[in-house]
Amino acid sequence: MRDSAARRADSTRGGRDPGRLWRLALVAAAALAIAIFAAACGDDDDDGGEAGEPTTLRVGVIPIADVAPLYLGIREGFFEDEDLTIEPQLAEGGAAITPAVVSGDFQIGFSNTISLLIAASEGLPVEIISQGVLGAENEEEAWGKLLVLKDGPIQQPTDLEGKTIAVNTLSNICEVTIKKSLEDEGVDIGTLKFTEVPFPDMNAALEAKRVDGACVVEPFVSQGEAGAARGLLPFYVNTAPNLTVATYFATKDYIAENEDVVDRFVSAMEKSLEFASDNPDAAREVLLDYTEIPPEAAEQIQLPAWSTDLHEDTIEILSELSVKYGLIDEEPDLDELIRD
Repeated sequence: MRDSAARRADSTRGGRDPGRLWRLALVAAAALAIAIFAAACGDDDDDGGEAGEPTTLRVGVIPIADVAPLYLGIREGFFEDEDLTIEPQLAEGGAAITPAVVSGDFQIGFSNTISLLIAASEGLPVEIISQGVLGAENEEEAWGKLLVLKDGPIQQPTDLEGKTIAVNTLSNICEVTIKKSLEDEGVDIGTLKFTEVPFPDMNAALEAKRVDGACVVEPFVSQGEAGAARGLLPFYVNTAPNLTVATYFATKDYIAENEDVVDRFVSAMEKSLEFASDNPDAAREVLLDYTEIPPEAAEQIQLPAWSTDLHEDTIEILSELSVKYGLIDEEPDLDELIRD
């Protein structure tokens, strides 16, 4: 696998299309994964199960505030009540999680909506099974922001023209929603450059002036704003209120062969989402289980918005924007992408 430095070089090199390269890499990885999964199908009894049987699920997640409901569901016993054992598997983003789910390394994954739209548009057999996280209803509740330096040269959105913005993965939801937000502010988005930086390293990259702006989510927004950074605009909210930022998904084959297991996961996940929404103190506390933020920072962050409603209209918005910004050639059939 190529390292982050190589990917960053591709993102700024003239004549290269990092979005197209990313899609080709994803398709190639997923094609190999499908072959491996097909060969191994049925060999691992722990990955599935008959109706009501105890089952262990490896679930791909990112160590950010978005996935607090999953960890709360484990802690509160919602998955245990469904005879499910959840083993979270940490990754940097949906672009890494998607091939792992398609290969069968993970049975379920947490991925941003754009990754799944790209996968579906390329014919990969992925299907959304549960809501994951919403962007927020309004600017005051935003937990994802484009951060810039407080004392830096970027004072207004148009100052970012020709500048470099850090995103956790190229050609993905950060890039799409930031482009939409900046375009609405009159920015010539064709001049923007994007480079990959993991979420935990965003603030350091900004403070070191390696980038001019950064796509940052909690718990790192609050940390950045407590230091040298300030929020320029809330890209998720500006794209659409209650934007479906990410969801839980599985492959169509796994769903077909393990429908009862998936139903039990969805049932527990919905309880977990509702519990996280109703119990913000518990959500803050569970962050300490899987992130490296200190307790005092967890108490200060703006929690994400959680709901069981998929808000399919916002998925449609992201699908349209993905075509507009050249991430996909044609919108996928959302009826095929979203499980009934």
